[in-house]
Amino acid sequence: MEVSITKMSRNGQIVIPAEIRNDAKIGPSTQFFVYNDEGNIYLRQIRKDKLKAEMELRGKIRRGREDIKKGRYIEIDSSMPFEEFDKILMGDYESKFVRRVPKGPKKSKGSGNKR
Repeated sequence: MEVSITKMSRNGQIVIPAEIRNDAKIGPSTQFFVYNDEGNIYLRQIRKDKLKAEMELRGKIRRGREDIKKGRYIEIDSSMPFEEFDKILMGDYESKFVRRVPKGPKKSKGSGNKR
């Protein structure tokens, strides 16, 4: 994997250094998706044979982030075998390694103000 530093021009253009282009086997007219992920900018080469799967994955990631922000998630045991982890990522939550987290914030007892 090649690593390099570049900068953006006044017009918003970024040059991909030659060693990176050569390593990635990209040339003129190569198309990319450009992602802004919490201030980190990513380029992803568009490959027609993988386009549908990548778009579906991006949608799942976006929905997952929304669920986490809303408090909808599950916790898993990180010591589980990889195969179990993969099943859970694919939506199979019937595993002994899964602990469901209640939806919404927990209400503590006696937190209300009585007048």
